[in-house]
Amino acid sequence: MAISLFRKKPDLFDYHQERTCKNCGHVFQGRFCSQCGEKVIDRTDRAFGKLAESILNALTFMDGKFWRSFKLILSHPGELSAQIRAGIQVPYMRLIGLFFVANFFYFLFPVFDTFNSSLYSQYHQQSYSPIIQELVNEHIKGNNIDIDVFTKQYNAHSTNLAKLLLILLVFIFTLPLSIVNFSRKNFYFDHLQISFEFHAFQILIYCFILPNIFNLIIRLADSLFGVNWSILLSENVFSYIGTLIFMYFWIRAQRSFYQHAWWISVLKGLFLGYIVFYSWQVYRMILFFVTFYTM
Repeated sequence: MAISLFRKKPDLFDYHQERTCKNCGHVFQGRFCSQCGEKVIDRTDRAFGKLAESILNALTFMDGKFWRSFKLILSHPGELSAQIRAGIQVPYMRLIGLFFVANFFYFLFPVFDTFNSSLYSQYHQQSYSPIIQELVNEHIKGNNIDIDVFTKQYNAHSTNLAKLLLILLVFIFTLPLSIVNFSRKNFYFDHLQISFEFHAFQILIYCFILPNIFNLIIRLADSLFGVNWSILLSENVFSYIGTLIFMYFWIRAQRSFYQHAWWISVLKGLFLGYIVFYSWQVYRMILFFVTFYTM
């Protein structure tokens, strides 16, 4: 049985009655002022059920637009950006809003240190780590700081900054995207839109959904069968899976958003799916320098 909170109720609003807008004084008919867009507030908007439903929507993104947008980017990558570019925006969530919702899930249920790179990761595991080692060693020696204290301070500061700077990934990836798809028909805004869509897809699928599903599978395999399946979340295996996921997105997006032929879409999609990991390195390097020089 459906919960009464979501049961469809008869619309008793009088759409023909003339009303004076409380905001701008314009006389109009309907729920919204035709001059400024202000909504008419009636008894149903002030009911507890309406308030509870609004809170539930805000906490779970169950207003329909999120799920509709998520389904589209999962099944038809690039189509959401194409729809918005064509002027069809009302049914979907704005791409920048979708991106920040994805960030919310990622930082609320983290499995990997994908974007918020710890000092250990920056110091040992990056292609530019020798530069990091020299800077950190000089800083610790010059200021007579204990390495454990510095590491703790750095990681805490980096965690906070990573949440703010993650949007840089969108702009970083826009550069190779605009070069690969250079055309007089495409504006920078077009590349930016599809970059927002991709990074929302990337964070939701690769950084949130799959790691948590794999983590659950690993725990169930261990508790039920005593089998160690932790290899599913190993760096090599998961990076391989990520590459396939990213290539899937960009092959489809090249076709649906940029309107390329299939063979061009495959070539460009394979290249862009591989380039994603280099954009992560650029982001991590920027994150380190911002963190290091603002501590």
